[in-house]
Amino acid sequence: MSKTTPTKDSIRAEFEELVEKDSFWSKFVGSQFVSMLTLFITQIVYRCFQYADAALAEGFISTATRRSSILAAAETNSYVGTKPTPSSGMIEITATSEDAPAVIPKNMPLISDDQYPYMTMDVCRLVDGTGTVEVAQLEIQEVTYTVTAAKEFLEVVLSKALTAVCYKLEVFVTTDGKTTQWSSSTMFRLAGSKSQVYVEFYKPSEQLGVRFGDGLIGQIPPEGSTITLKVWCTNGDITLVAGQNLTPVDSAANLANLISVKTTTPITAGTDAETTEITRNRAQYYLAYDDQVVWGGDYTYFLVRNIPGLSWVKAWGEGQQEKLDGAYNVRNINKIFISGWHPNKSQSELEEVILAAFKKVPNELNKKFSYKEVRKLPFKITITGRISASLTIENVTDELKSALETKFGRDSTFFDPNRVGKYILIKKKDVWAFIETLGYFRDFYLEFVEWNESNGFYDFVYLDTENSTFNISYEEE
Repeated sequence: MSKTTPTKDSIRAEFEELVEKDSFWSKFVGSQFVSMLTLFITQIVYRCFQYADAALAEGFISTATRRSSILAAAETNSYVGTKPTPSSGMIEITATSEDAPAVIPKNMPLISDDQYPYMTMDVCRLVDGTGTVEVAQLEIQEVTYTVTAAKEFLEVVLSKALTAVCYKLEVFVTTDGKTTQWSSSTMFRLAGSKSQVYVEFYKPSEQLGVRFGDGLIGQIPPEGSTITLKVWCTNGDITLVAGQNLTPVDSAANLANLISVKTTTPITAGTDAETTEITRNRAQYYLAYDDQVVWGGDYTYFLVRNIPGLSWVKAWGEGQQEKLDGAYNVRNINKIFISGWHPNKSQSELEEVILAAFKKVPNELNKKFSYKEVRKLPFKITITGRISASLTIENVTDELKSALETKFGRDSTFFDPNRVGKYILIKKKDVWAFIETLGYFRDFYLEFVEWNESNGFYDFVYLDTENSTFNISYEEE
């Protein structure tokens, strides 16, 4: 059989050639029986090749089409996708009874009218019967596992239901009545025989799990010990508007008649778990990256994995900053500059989140991180074009504005579509090409107003659709 991909005709020809060489079957060549047999064998072989080709494609993460195949390849690369993150906002707690406590504890469970769980993120002190505190759309569930036998690379796996809502995991091991919290590790890097560490993994069955060491790279939980997984759960992108009531529940149910809880700001900015395509793209890069933050691309990739929802982020060093400044500056030595945009965070909030994320990164080289606030450079367009009389000018204008805002607006995903930390800049040709693909106009003219070239670092060039001009008319008959 040829090594090239066979066709039905090539299979039929090869089968007939084999029949002709046989002393017995050669006499039947050309008969209806052999013709039908040839057709039957051809169909079987061709279908087998089709199945084999499809199965082969599933073996590579770049060509796989089934989510389970992509997750299997991602697990091979030790990649765990970004989990959902909770919405958050502020609430006001008011004492409605003289018996109300003066201090409301951290992690007090609450529930909304829509039956979504919430939790206070700090202690709230009631001054003159009122206090404010941040809440997040979270609840805590615990999974326990008793170690019946010491085992190398012991695994504990969450259910699919818990995995779908897991925001983060905390692992505790109780041995002889003493409970210690174990730390998360990346591929047991720098772990020794006494290191109390574990690694997370994500199975093709859509289940998150933790794996312990083998006694050389990470401790083995001893026989008889109890492993407790503290699972912080969230529903992700859930919004609760201001002015809504929340009710204390579970361990705080006794407070329901003593205090009233109301949202003072929208509870928003949560994110869902990453999509399959994002998993495919990130897992391919992760093999070289594996949580090491060394090069510029590593910093940005680290941030998009740890801060979901970023529109874009950019990192650069002292040399590039001095080119931007046009002069050398000793204050730039060993400094990493970061800039970015998040649709649901102010620049000061984003700076705080980014610098907090970098505190988890080993810093043997004493790198200093500096956040550079973005310089907004919105531009406008004036578009002049004619449409078919079968279309409505108002509808075309609204649809065009919506499409342009989604593609090139301030909160667009255009700037890093694959979510791997690459800052893509808008070019004029991109706008021209995009409008052309929409198919509204046979011909149109585009003028750019207040256009600026980005420096590629902290300059943020985006389309101001609201203040753009749309001169749309009908084609002349």
